[in-house]
Amino acid sequence: MHRSYNSYNPVASKLLQKRWDENRFGKHRHHVDIAKPVLDSSPPVTFMHLHLKLKKLQLEEERLATIERDNRILLEKMSHTMRTKGQLDNQNDVVFKSLSRGRREREMLRIAKENMNMLKRIHNKKPAISTDKLDKDWRQTLKLMDNISAYPEDWYNKEKSQSNPSFKYKKPLSKISSSRQEKNEEPTTDSNDYENDEFEDEDK
Repeated sequence: MHRSYNSYNPVASKLLQKRWDENRFGKHRHHVDIAKPVLDSSPPVTFMHLHLKLKKLQLEEERLATIERDNRILLEKMSHTMRTKGQLDNQNDVVFKSLSRGRREREMLRIAKENMNMLKRIHNKKPAISTDKLDKDWRQTLKLMDNISAYPEDWYNKEKSQSNPSFKYKKPLSKISSSRQEKNEEPTTDSNDYENDEFEDEDK
């Protein structure tokens, strides 16, 4: 094989020249293989916590463990039911008690007692305005109005009843109050009702 090797330069031994050229070429390839690139073309550094979600895996394992435990409990209950033919338990002995029930009852009793005391005070309170005095003042006012008026108190009603037979005669307020006083009744007619009725009749 060495005889067919063609060297670039004239040599005395083609065999030695072939070996030397192969040795130099091997060193050259080794230098090429170990040479560092000028530009960094390697992929960026990857972090495991960005690709592998350990917390998610932990939660998934816990969820599967919970499901497995519930399934096992359900299977035990079903097997127990199949062995014992089942039982019916409809007794509920749990009594729910409120922790603040006593305090609320005491508060309600206190409020009820205060309301009763307030109602007694209202019933025992004497009125600041005497109805007898108001009735007496009103009769005195009617008397003064009758004294200063130029016409009798019921002259308009009398003329109206004579001209219109369907007109309902109204009793004067002074006579109404005096009749009520005799019967010991409190007047309920307002002081301005009679005068307002007279003005309305005049407008008509």
